[in-house]
Amino acid sequence: MKMWRSLSKVKKDAIVGGIIVIGMLVYSLFASDSVLDFMSRTVIMMLFASALNIILGFGGLRPLGMATYFGMGSYAYVILCVRGGLDRTLAIVGAILISMAISLFVNVLCLRANDDLTFAFVSMGINTLLFTMVYKIPYVGSDTGLTGNVRLPFASSASGNFYLSFFVCLICIILIYLFFHSPFATVLKGSRDNIERLTFVGMNTMRVRLCACMVSSFFVTIAGILYAMRNMGAFPVMFSTNTSTEGLVMCLIGGMYSFFGPILGAVIVTFISTQLSILTNYYQFVLGAIIVLCVLFLQGGLLRDKAEKNLDDPAEKGAKRK
Repeated sequence: MKMWRSLSKVKKDAIVGGIIVIGMLVYSLFASDSVLDFMSRTVIMMLFASALNIILGFGGLRPLGMATYFGMGSYAYVILCVRGGLDRTLAIVGAILISMAISLFVNVLCLRANDDLTFAFVSMGINTLLFTMVYKIPYVGSDTGLTGNVRLPFASSASGNFYLSFFVCLICIILIYLFFHSPFATVLKGSRDNIERLTFVGMNTMRVRLCACMVSSFFVTIAGILYAMRNMGAFPVMFSTNTSTEGLVMCLIGGMYSFFGPILGAVIVTFISTQLSILTNYYQFVLGAIIVLCVLFLQGGLLRDKAEKNLDDPAEKGAKRK
């Protein structure tokens, strides 16, 4: 125990992350195709929640429309493959470029007022608009979605698709971890804790938040592309605001101020949504009860970073100022 306490936070995170990675890889060697499919969804949701938490936990904004980029990545990739007949690699690059162009436009529009409430509802409004469009337009499959063989040739099987999703998500999550420990992330946390003070010292907080939103959108887009590969198509639910809400719930349950919080939350929510739903029709009651308990008794989530845990407590803030 003393040896563990003497380790730095980075080393502790590396050990915990290594245990999770090794455990999942070993378990995947003996898993059936259905289990691998569940694990594929889980790791993709881990990436989605971690990317969303860049804006939520570390940026202090409420991203109610992150499904815009999740769905855009899925639909752009499938359309380029199925309708456009592009090579899979070119389709991935094209989908990322399209999604990032839309992300730039949407986030500039949402951040014009540089206000949390405006950002939340404008992004949700645009998300709802795009969901309605893909639900109604026959070219993109309307309410039935657009399907096709969009998996990469070397990852066409359930196991191949899982390992592709696993290693891509692993690389992306490591990059997000490095982003969280960068000097820019410190500035981003400053915009969350006291945006007035950051503005007073001459920092352009809108540009800081815009950069964070672009980084978050990039990783969410990758998660959307992987999800389209897993499902062999793109479907309107990927654009649904329920998808955005699900990501927020993952961060809330796991802990939005901890790096591993969204990852834990993704495992819990995905398990309840896919596995518990097989056993009972009241699985949403279980999820709702967990959310209520977290809000009432664990406002920082199941995992809390000691350096961040008192940021949402006004009394602690006042004590620190004194």
